Amino acid sequence: MVKTRKQGNSLMITIPAEFKVEANAEYQPVMEDNGVISFIPKHDNIFAQNPEYDLRAAIKELGVSDNGDLVGREDVWQ
Repeated sequence: MVKTRKQGNSLMITIPAEFKVEANAEYQPVMEDNGVISFIPKHDNIFAQNPEYDLRAAIKELGVSDNGDLVGREDVWQ
């Protein structure tokens, strides 16, 4: 069990060492409607370095075939 403690204007929660979280790791805190607090690891946007990257053109250049039929929720082009 962990307990909150006050540090300045913030509350701190100690992460147990057995979780093997590295120092200075970044997390996005999220509080659900039911009060559950989660910490989601921060991930960098792989496309942020090259915003002009054209995924459609890259797929076409690679010769990846696609029948064009949608089978789920993969209609990301709209």
